[in-house]
Amino acid sequence: MKNLLYATDFSENSIPAFHFASMLSERLKAKLHVLHVYDMKATFISTVSLTYGKREEIMYKEQLEKLEDFCKKNYGSELPNYMNLMVHEHGISAVGILDKVESLNADLILLGTKGSSVIKDLIIGSTATSLINNSYIPVLAVPNEYKSKPIDKIIYATAFEEADILAVRRLVEFAKPFDAEIKLVHVSTKNEYAGEDQMAWFRDMLEQKVAYKNISCDLRFSDDIFNTLYNYFMEEDAGIIAMLERESPGFFKGLWHKDTVKRMKLQLDRPLLSFHKKYLIQE
Repeated sequence: MKNLLYATDFSENSIPAFHFASMLSERLKAKLHVLHVYDMKATFISTVSLTYGKREEIMYKEQLEKLEDFCKKNYGSELPNYMNLMVHEHGISAVGILDKVESLNADLILLGTKGSSVIKDLIIGSTATSLINNSYIPVLAVPNEYKSKPIDKIIYATAFEEADILAVRRLVEFAKPFDAEIKLVHVSTKNEYAGEDQMAWFRDMLEQKVAYKNISCDLRFSDDIFNTLYNYFMEEDAGIIAMLERESPGFFKGLWHKDTVKRMKLQLDRPLLSFHKKYLIQE
């Protein structure tokens, strides 16, 4: 994991994600691309006397200066060499971010979960949800009041699928630099067949396919999957909560419906890491 992409809207609520991105970049020894996506049409609506090229030039310079001020204010006057600042014009924030994912060959997107006003709340909320649904690389959403700290534990909710093995492999990239525990949890309902047997099978698969020893598994029994998982996440106090965005019908069809994922994102008070099943399988 060598290229991290952090996106900001300059709001106060995006600062914790900036601190987390900086901490993660330092520990992973990765390049951190700090991005602001702006909409020139909305900003320059009244400056009709300027040519489009001039407006474009002025806006680019202004936004880059704002980004530099934001970073220096929240990191320090001397920005580290691993930090690369950039701005990009696009009317839709999520599409602009994905443009840069492609051109930078980024490995991870980081962003905050709220903006600084009602309008920005809607924008950044829809941006985070759109990225979770459409990004082919993992998305890490950091809550607006989160205080960054070294990662000592990562919890991942598993459905005992092959894609879960692929997701755990990716989690190892986060865990290794911190020597963190990866804890897998599964909630078994009364209608599910042989949850304990499936867990035993999944453990065997992990031992064969994942070269990381600090992994443990936990099994809970409940028909209320969402709240059981949520309570488990809170009890365990993990540094990162991880999930897989699933498309096909099955055990987690209701749990990982996009509205429920958004609900989890809004309720959790720690970073939420999302992988998309479709893109994991295509790798």
